[in-house]
Amino acid sequence: MGTYIEDVQSVIAAREATAAAAKQVEVQTWRERMTPLETRVSKLLSEIPLELQNQGLALASLRVMLSGKWRGNCHPGELGQALRKLGYQRRRNWSNATASFSARWFPTGSEK
Repeated sequence: MGTYIEDVQSVIAAREATAAAAKQVEVQTWRERMTPLETRVSKLLSEIPLELQNQGLALASLRVMLSGKWRGNCHPGELGQALRKLGYQRRRNWSNATASFSARWFPTGSEK
């Protein structure tokens, strides 16, 4: 009889632990979403190697890496403003006929 009660208590404890972990993940997700976009962008850019940044970053790929309130990703206009505040500049490439219009974001002072 004692083993049944112990089994039930262990199942209840496991469910509570799972629920607490899920709650913690949810709180962390919301904490990240409520952090200002400029802070999240600077944190993301610090994780990207400088060699890749000098090759240019696509706005669409950065949007996917940042969660937001606009269709699950951050708003492209707000991301552009945050990148400009952090010293990045957009360069357009009209010469590649296969890719048509291409815009990439580069750190200030990087060569094309």
